[in-house]
Amino acid sequence: MNKDNERNKKVNRYKRDEKTNVSKSDNISKSKRSAEPKNSYKKLTKRIVIGVSVALILVFIVSVFVTTNFMGSDSVVTETAYRTTIADTINTNGFAVRDEVFIDANKNGVLAYHVSTGEKVTAQGTIATIFNNENDAVNYQKIQDINKQIAELEALNGVMSSSNVGLDSVNNKLDQKLSAFIATINERDFLSIDGVQSDLLSAIYRKQIITGDHSNFDEQIEQLKSEKSQLESKTKDNVGSIVSEDSGYFVASVDGYENKFNISDLSEITNSKLQALEADEIDENKYIGKIIKGVNWYLACPVSFEQATAIKHSDASVNVKIPYASSDLIPAKVKYINEFANEEKAVVILECNFMSPALAQIRNEAVEIQLDTYQGLRVPKVALHDDAVKKTFTDENGKEVTTENVVQGVYVKFGSQLLFKQVYIIYSGDDFIICSETPEDDMLYNNSTVSLYDEVVVEGDDLYDGKIID
Repeated sequence: MNKDNERNKKVNRYKRDEKTNVSKSDNISKSKRSAEPKNSYKKLTKRIVIGVSVALILVFIVSVFVTTNFMGSDSVVTETAYRTTIADTINTNGFAVRDEVFIDANKNGVLAYHVSTGEKVTAQGTIATIFNNENDAVNYQKIQDINKQIAELEALNGVMSSSNVGLDSVNNKLDQKLSAFIATINERDFLSIDGVQSDLLSAIYRKQIITGDHSNFDEQIEQLKSEKSQLESKTKDNVGSIVSEDSGYFVASVDGYENKFNISDLSEITNSKLQALEADEIDENKYIGKIIKGVNWYLACPVSFEQATAIKHSDASVNVKIPYASSDLIPAKVKYINEFANEEKAVVILECNFMSPALAQIRNEAVEIQLDTYQGLRVPKVALHDDAVKKTFTDENGKEVTTENVVQGVYVKFGSQLLFKQVYIIYSGDDFIICSETPEDDMLYNNSTVSLYDEVVVEGDDLYDGKIID
């Protein structure tokens, strides 16, 4: 009996355990089934987000591509059209040919010069005074400088008696002299600085008189005269002088190239002769300088045969610039163009009559020969476009007619709109053009062209006449 009870208890425990295990497995399977839909939902959501993002990126890329390549941009970049002058230039070297006469130093002593390099002298004019010692020569030079100052101040005193001198005129003169003084310093033209400085001081004094800052310069003149008397009292008389036998320009140096070519033989100068030139040895103690006779002097310039042809086709008058000697444009005349079959280059002979202290001393210098000169509006080449323009006119029957033609021009910003204007090109450089401001009527299709200070479009997309821009 007891055994049967124990067996029944075991059976009942087994059945309970079996039920428990069954319910546990059912719960596990249920939790697995509930987790699987959640994971699938997350994966689907992630795929949708990625797809939408990719689609948005693709839409953005396509829109940028279409806007850039097909729809254009409303923003433009402009440059202002400004007036400029440019010239066809030939760069070469120029050998200065002059009619030069040596001045002998035929007397012993110390020289006090009356003239400076580049200054004009007359025949039998005194170039220098000779003294026994340096102190007398220095004092004599100071006396000459004082005489110049006295003469300038006396001339300024005369300004007060002139009723024709206006303040505007005086100011303009002062501006000119100040600009000349600054340019002389910047160019290191020390040979000219004394004269330019004297002119500037004279202009300043003149303004002081006109504006009432000085009534006269009588006091300064008396002081200078007193100083002059003191110098004269301790200066002994000169022992001689040196005069010029010829008229011309004085130069206080020699270089050994004097008269290598005669003026009468200019048409025979060749490139080979120029290249073979050598300076003569000169005893500097033998000469105190030289005189450049006459008014005209010459530049012998080697050029290519193509450049010689261009010079032939240009005007007989050209401008010359010698950058290491002067900032001025020197007017010159084409005297000869020497071309020889057995030479590698031609030689152009230019005749000049402009002189300065620096030019009086040049011999073989870098030269720019300026041929034709062009003045107009400078426009970048990238701004050029071809577009159609219209022209309206009345025909012989009194009927209004509108025609259209494709021309070359530029787009100009006018407020918030673009206008297309035709251009008439008179010069073309590497990356720019020069346009005529006032071309003839028959040179333009509809009489409209670019103007000074126009804002010319140099960058922009989908440009057309009438386009509205940012």
